Formats: sequence, structure tokens, C-alpha cells
Amino acid sequence: MHKKRIIGLMSGTSLDGIDLACVDFWQDDKKINWEIIRTQFYAYPKEWKEAIAQVFYLDAQSLLAFDAALGNYFGQIIQSFIFEKNIENVDFIASHGHTIFHRPDLGYTLQIGHGAHIFSSTQIPVICDFRKQDVAMGGQGAPLVPIGDKLLFAEYQACVNLGGFANISFDENNKRIAFDICPVNFVLNQLCEEIGKEFDENGEIAKNNEVNAELLEQLNSLEFYQNPHPKSLAKEWVDKNIFPILIAFDIVTEQKIAT
Repeated sequence: MHKKRIIGLMSGTSLDGIDLACVDFWQDDKKINWEIIRTQFYAYPKEWKEAIAQVFYLDAQSLLAFDAALGNYFGQIIQSFIFEKNIENVDFIASHGHTIFHRPDLGYTLQIGHGAHIFSSTQIPVICDFRKQDVAMGGQGAPLVPIGDKLLFAEYQACVNLGGFANISFDENNKRIAFDICPVNFVLNQLCEEIGKEFDENGEIAKNNEVNAELLEQLNSLEFYQNPHPKSLAKEWVDKNIFPILIAFDIVTEQKIAT
């Protein structure tokens, strides 16, 4: 039995920060086993959070420069994680990067935080750029790891992820099906910022306010929800379809969060 020790890094669309996990993987009797060794969350400092939020609007050269800078920053965070948690013998780093553009309908997707710069900072082999090949072959590039869901959590009928967006993966007719369901924290966190909070901790705001039926009906009537064909969501779609509806509704922000 030979274990592989991998540090996984994720920077979510909701821009809260960086999640790190050190996990050991090994295989026996065709089953993949895993054990979480250490985890840590690093919140983005204000300057990084504001800078990443503006990357969408950069020119090409500035975007490339920021891609490199974020990769170096990711590498520094990983080094801190290794030192603080006293982690040894890491085989790989797996870094998804931070999604800036995601248009599988047009054949492209972009995640920044360059893997070469992570390697330069850590001297540990880096696995990265997970989505492009799937998009190039006609896939949606999202959800990220439906096959991972199947291999690691085979006892469950479906796996649902609630992050910047909600997505689901499950088996259907001997195929692994996966698709995005709706925006979640990408919208909720921006609404929370309107009332001076970073996020809705434990869902308290949503639990203690009423759903607006008219707003809910209008959101549910969006074309995306009428077509069951698997597809994925991105910032561009939310900016075009969700926020104009929310802005137009003259109700308190707390009710928008609940809805």
C-alpha cells in the first residue's frame, strides 16, 4: 500500500478566502481510500479581495501579471500551511485557481493563480488547470470533480456542493451526470455586504426574514431553470440575469437574502 500525500487548494467564487487540505490517498482492492491530515482556511486580506474582484476588468497584460502574482501568493500561503501544521513528505499540490472567466458555451474558461509560480515558491510538483480539457471536449468544466465524487463517496446517491454556486453529481444510466443548480454564496455574500456583513453566518439572516413570493417567482422563471440539460453558471450570467432583478425589487436586503 503506497500512500500519496496531496495538498489541495481552493479559492472560491464567493471571494472569502483560501481553503487548504492535506489528504493522504491510497488504493486497495480497487477502492480508493483517503484520510484528511490537516486543514486550514486563510481569509483574503482586504487588498487581495478587492484586487481579485477587479481582475475581470483588466487588460490582457495586467491579467497575466496578476495571474503570476496570485500564483506566488498561493505558494506563500501553502508554505505557511506546511510550516504551521508541521506537514512533511508532500507528493503533489493540487490547485484549482480562482475562476475569472467561464464560458463553456463559447469554448473557454480561465482560472488564475499560475501553477508554475506555486511550484517556484514551494518546489513541490503542482497539478493545476483542471477545467480546460473538459471544456475543449464539449463539457461544461463544472462541477469540478464529479468523478472524484463517484470514487470517494460511492455510498451516496448524489453529491451536492454549496459554494459560490450550487452543483450536483449523480449516476444516471451508467453515466456520471453533473451540473450547476443555481448561484449561492456569490449572490448571498454580495447582498450581505450591503448591510455591513461579509456573509450570512449560520444562515441567521435568511432564517429570520420572510421569503418574497413575487421575487422568488421571477427568479425561478429565468430561462436557465426551464431547461434541464446539464450546464454551468458563472459571474457573467449572474451579473446579467440575477442582480438586475434583485436591484429592481424595492424590498429590504434581508428579504432578498431570505428569498
